[in-house]
Amino acid sequence: MDPERSRVRKYYPSSLSVQSKLITAFVFLTMLAIGVVSWIGYVSARESLRAAAERELTGLQRSKASLVQNILKSARNEALSLSAEQDTTTDARELLAAYRQLAREPVTPEMQEEVRRFYREEFEPALREHTAIDPPKDSLLPTTSTGWYLHYHYLVKGSRPYSSKNITSSSTDESAYAQVLARTLPELLGKIRRLGQENILLVDPETLEVFFSIKQSSILGTSLVNGPYAASKLATIAGALRHSQNVDDYKFADFEAYYPAFGQPNAFVGTPIFDGSRMSAIMMLRAPMEPISNALSGNGQWEAEGLGKTGEVYLLGPDKTMRTDSRFLIEDRAAFLATLRKSHLTARTVDTVERLNTTILTIPVQHEAAELALRGQTGIKQLNDYRGVPVFLAYGSVDLDSLRWGVIAKIDEAEAMGPLGVYARRVLAWSVGIALLATIIAFLLAKVLTRPITALVRAAKQVSMGELDARVDLIATDEYRELGEAFNEMVTSLRTSRDELDRQVMENERLLVSLLPASGAAQVREGTAETRQSFADVTVAYINLAGFESQSTELGEEGSMALLSDIVAACDEAAEQHGVEKVRTIGSSYLAVSGLSVERPDHTAQMVDFAREVVRIVSRFNAERGVRLVAEIGINAGPVIGGMVGRRKFIYDLWGDTVKLARGIESDGKNSILVTRPVYERVRDLVAFGTETSSEVRGMGSIELFSLLDEATA
Repeated sequence: MDPERSRVRKYYPSSLSVQSKLITAFVFLTMLAIGVVSWIGYVSARESLRAAAERELTGLQRSKASLVQNILKSARNEALSLSAEQDTTTDARELLAAYRQLAREPVTPEMQEEVRRFYREEFEPALREHTAIDPPKDSLLPTTSTGWYLHYHYLVKGSRPYSSKNITSSSTDESAYAQVLARTLPELLGKIRRLGQENILLVDPETLEVFFSIKQSSILGTSLVNGPYAASKLATIAGALRHSQNVDDYKFADFEAYYPAFGQPNAFVGTPIFDGSRMSAIMMLRAPMEPISNALSGNGQWEAEGLGKTGEVYLLGPDKTMRTDSRFLIEDRAAFLATLRKSHLTARTVDTVERLNTTILTIPVQHEAAELALRGQTGIKQLNDYRGVPVFLAYGSVDLDSLRWGVIAKIDEAEAMGPLGVYARRVLAWSVGIALLATIIAFLLAKVLTRPITALVRAAKQVSMGELDARVDLIATDEYRELGEAFNEMVTSLRTSRDELDRQVMENERLLVSLLPASGAAQVREGTAETRQSFADVTVAYINLAGFESQSTELGEEGSMALLSDIVAACDEAAEQHGVEKVRTIGSSYLAVSGLSVERPDHTAQMVDFAREVVRIVSRFNAERGVRLVAEIGINAGPVIGGMVGRRKFIYDLWGDTVKLARGIESDGKNSILVTRPVYERVRDLVAFGTETSSEVRGMGSIELFSLLDEATA
């Protein structure tokens, strides 16, 4: 070995070739440029998406807060208007006078025992079931004789189940109160229905006893001073209004677990009723939470409101619990509860949500935005919501009377920043593509620049290996030019051979695909032709050209074959357009399948469209060629087994009851498409069907069939 050559190898044992260095440098610079531009674009897109989400949430929060404020003001005005009506004043005065007379009515021990039994056996078990609250024994019983009297006549002897209906004229109460109630109830009921309300409570301003309720309620006849509901927020606003001198005074009672409604959250608006200059009653109406919930959710159309699939707007009370139901509870209760059980919330809290089926007063919202909203501040935050999910959140507040609610608008960060992920994936895909292209271009450029050196090295190696056809003597004649010409001739020869081979492969592939479905062609290509494949769900159509044999006599053998070839070619073209695969043809029958090689959810609908197209094809040939062929088509869907039949000369075929049933369907000899029930169930909303029929299929018994209507002109 040459000593000089050995020294070069000793000092540079692993040095890169010139070609490799050129490729590495070109690809590195390309990827560096792509990386810098992509990062700048990513940061810009992230900031733009975040800013857009914040703007939209802020606008939604402010508009929804304004809506809630207007609804609350409207409810206040409606309550004030109702309390100021003369009819309301008269009804309240008469009811209160009759109520006070009830103190003289006898209450027997038997009546009290019936009331106790009602609470013990009906009311308290239902309350425990709905709220898991077990009140102390006899703690919910009335504390006045009037309360015992009304509970006996209107609860014990009232409608069942409890609170399901309005109180009516009692069949057992013969007092003056019952007479006044029968006269005033229809009028008061009409008034509250016009306001979209269900109930109205009237309270004696002197004793704070509830002397009227339209709905059957355990609060009727109880004292809000020392009765079972004396500690409620309802009692608080009644106490605040009893000494009011202002006819336009009102108070708002925030949500609480309202025991008379089995612990369901309720909020109330209270206002005084004046009879001249004297207060005659305190009226309580339920706060209009349904209109507020509808306003916040856009009547359940969150996406139309610009909140996407995960956004919502909800109210937050001073105790940092929700005042409206969560969107996720309304849309998918099971999934919502499953999410909550994985969050930071306690199992007891989630059980309460599940039992009451509401997030009002049940889910605590403990984050910085809640604090700020309840302080009357507005802004935008990125944090984890009550589900423990990262969100973008806009917060603010709404005030009425002495009450402040937080108004929170939010959307999941994953959804808000979803387009960023799409952008990143596209950038990655383009980067990979550009990198590959840059590698190819760098390789080609390096190859051009180093071609003479590479050719000399290759020729020298060939000579050293004994390949004398390398013609090294070309160097001596015209150096690199002549050597390059020789190299080009060699490449041209190789390229020609390769192109010819590719052409042959493509021709073979085209022939294979034209003869077999894609899955069968793949089996042959992979050398697994003897393997049988199971397909869980495909749609199979068996087409029979009825009347073809009779036409053969008129057209002759060549004419019949030409007609059949043209029809099959037209069907093949229609199959390709509809994503349907031809399995095989036997005589004048045609077996096709959809959903075999390519899984697609609409394969049944595609097959039905294909079948309708076949009917049109046959009708067209009848008109153009003067023949009388009928396309009888049976369509079925279900599992099949597919595979090659034969070894050297083979065909692809399908087996199974699905194919057997499609092939066994017989029509009435007219242009018809008959489908089985599985097919009918999948496409009945897309196409019109006639009445259901049944047909005997050999080996399978009676089968339900459905015929498409007007398929020839569809």
